[in-house]
Amino acid sequence: MAAAVTMSAGAFAATVDLSTTRFDRSEITAARAARASYEAGFKLKAVETFNDYKAWDGSSGTTNPQNTKVGSFTSFGAAGSGRSVVGDPSKLQVRGDDMPWGRYGTDASLPLGGNWLDSNDNLGMRWEISGLGKFDTLAFFVLDAADVGGQFSIKVGDTLHSIAGTAGRLANGNIHLVKILLSEAVTSLTVELMHDRTNDGFGIDGAAVGLAPVPLPPAALLLGTALLGLVGFGRRRTAA
Repeated sequence: MAAAVTMSAGAFAATVDLSTTRFDRSEITAARAARASYEAGFKLKAVETFNDYKAWDGSSGTTNPQNTKVGSFTSFGAAGSGRSVVGDPSKLQVRGDDMPWGRYGTDASLPLGGNWLDSNDNLGMRWEISGLGKFDTLAFFVLDAADVGGQFSIKVGDTLHSIAGTAGRLANGNIHLVKILLSEAVTSLTVELMHDRTNDGFGIDGAAVGLAPVPLPPAALLLGTALLGLVGFGRRRTAA
């Protein structure tokens, strides 16, 4: 069953509205549909699936990818030492091997869902967004959070949002669709994803940055309604 929670808090100059919807791995089709529905409501600036980066092949791969379509990603905090760590344990790792303990790509058009960016069991992942012009909304999947006993949080600007794990361990392979909406457009933003302990790895995939449509002010809506009414009235007079 999917579960949703919405939180708002002050952060830097804008107000942050962060919402998550949780899906089981068996509900990945529904998760993709929910993401597509949300993205249909805003103008996409860029999407990063990590499929253009070399994934870990047993000896080498891409770590801490910089200058991606949606910004740069680096690890922070203590390095991982769990059984899912590959390569340099202090760095994030692009993977595409459908790990048996729960992380996987989410692209329906590619075998095994393509690549994703893995925390490599590090404490956290820092996502720095810039160079895209103005934006005010993000959407992305977080994979396999809080399934080993850690508590998972996302920090947007200056505000920390508790996402998962406070009520107990989640199922292996869970998916969180994360949607972030800012009260005003910005040109740069830092998002940090983290557990409160190492070796509770997670992944991120399908990171999208966009600009939400500006709603019409009430006066404009009333004017539009009045104009439509006049058009209808004119047609009725012509018909008479």
